[in-house]
Amino acid sequence: MKIKITIAEDHELLRKAMKSLILANGNFEIIDEAINGKELIEKLNNQIPDLILLDYRMPIMDGKEALIEIRKKHPNIKILILSLYDEATVILDFITNGANGFISKSSSAENFFTAINTVVKERRYFDSKISEILLNGLMQKNSKSKLPSKTSLSERETSVLKEICNGLGNKLISEKLFISASTVDFHKGNIYKKTKTKNAVDLVMYAIKNGIVPVNLNQ
Repeated sequence: MKIKITIAEDHELLRKAMKSLILANGNFEIIDEAINGKELIEKLNNQIPDLILLDYRMPIMDGKEALIEIRKKHPNIKILILSLYDEATVILDFITNGANGFISKSSSAENFFTAINTVVKERRYFDSKISEILLNGLMQKNSKSKLPSKTSLSERETSVLKEICNGLGNKLISEKLFISASTVDFHKGNIYKKTKTKNAVDLVMYAIKNGIVPVNLNQ
């Protein structure tokens, strides 16, 4: 079965180039296109893709706003952010809100398809350029805040942490793990205490640093 893809990109030439590249590969199918986040969300009412290729800078509604809205209604859609160079904090902010990966718009066709396949298989993906930004940011953050090394999280706490990194809120985490929302909140309190973190971005950094969240760092 072909992987169904929706492209959200405001630059027409780039959108057409991606579409042509994807259609040349027999494993993928383009089911929809959008030029901004608002149009993308509206089109999701008609067709649900396996993967969204989402530009993070678009008019009317940008990629981050669209990502947040999509995750509320469609937590299972895989979302790969199309990015130019940016700061690690921006990348981590997208991850915290549910993005499955980042790829530079200047990446090769080989890396492009590797990113799609990796994300569809429920792993995170960052190409080499994004990886360098992310890892440099993690090292700088670690040196400033002394982010702790892997500590003794319980199996349940680790499961909750993974879902936090996937951008899910208490309600969706409780449904996915078959526990109450109050229990999720209890585990989150323990996670923050044990990891000595103060917000979701720091939790993502902790999870990546300690290998709790699987990441394909393509070098």
